[in-house]
Amino acid sequence: MGVGKKLQLVILLFIALGLLAGCGPKNETAGKAAPVQMKIGVIPIEDIMPLLVAEKNGYFTQENLQVDIVRMQSAVEQINAMQSRQLDGMVTDMIVAAMLKDSGQDIKITSITLGVTPKEGRFAIVAAPGSDIKTIADLKGKTVGIAYNTIVEYILDGLLADAGINPSEVVKTSIPKIPLRMEMLFSNQIDAIVVPDPLVTFAEFKGAKIVAQDTEHNLSQAVVLFDSKILDEKKGSAEAFYRAYEKAVEDLNNHPGDYKQMMIDNVNIPEPIAKDYSLQRYPKPQLPAEEDVNNILQWMKAKNLLKNDLKYSDLVLKI
Repeated sequence: MGVGKKLQLVILLFIALGLLAGCGPKNETAGKAAPVQMKIGVIPIEDIMPLLVAEKNGYFTQENLQVDIVRMQSAVEQINAMQSRQLDGMVTDMIVAAMLKDSGQDIKITSITLGVTPKEGRFAIVAAPGSDIKTIADLKGKTVGIAYNTIVEYILDGLLADAGINPSEVVKTSIPKIPLRMEMLFSNQIDAIVVPDPLVTFAEFKGAKIVAQDTEHNLSQAVVLFDSKILDEKKGSAEAFYRAYEKAVEDLNNHPGDYKQMMIDNVNIPEPIAKDYSLQRYPKPQLPAEEDVNNILQWMKAKNLLKNDLKYSDLVLKI
């Protein structure tokens, strides 16, 4: 056989092998990009439920995301982790977001978790069981437990102002740890406190009285924020995140009973009310209103909590 015929046979053999390879099973991972990794810091509050459902139901995986939900025990721990770049994002409130931005960290609020309507994510001023405090006006001269320079103090000031009461007319007492705040209320060491649900519900269960709540005034909004670095360097990752998030919201709203035990396991709900406590109805991902953000910024500026003249556009980014 001549050299030319041998060369032709070799070429035909390679072609045949290539065709056979094409008929075999496909490599599913070939050409597929590695999952985008995100670390999201959370504390055990109701706002985190869509993240947990998206993780459990595989919605993040479907979007080629590896979302690590980093559980923390306090907002301080969460903030420190964000500032030290251990996190790519977090579930928090807009006062924390503004403080991070003002400190020089380039973050953006990308959605509300709870608080699109006033009834979502209730906070309330509750008076001690047996107290003679019946209305918000009765708080004048009384001690109210809060955490200074936080969303809790903002809510107290807002509820007082709406009732025509100057916040200086109550005695604000700093009790940053919520369990201690509750304990001092029930032991009559303080007249009233400000807390979020489910602790509002628990306080009522224990005989405390709601003096005022923000179910008619949209004062408390929790948000998801991201470090701008991940938004800039991992294009499309935030859009994928919120596609998964929205599916989880639909699951929670359409089948809340399926996720009751998950809530009990992951949210700080006092045991006596856990069985009867209902899941929130969660909003679809959306940005906070400019008016709500501006109201918080104005309050922070009045208290000299900001060095910079922050505006809505500095804090918020539409995905």
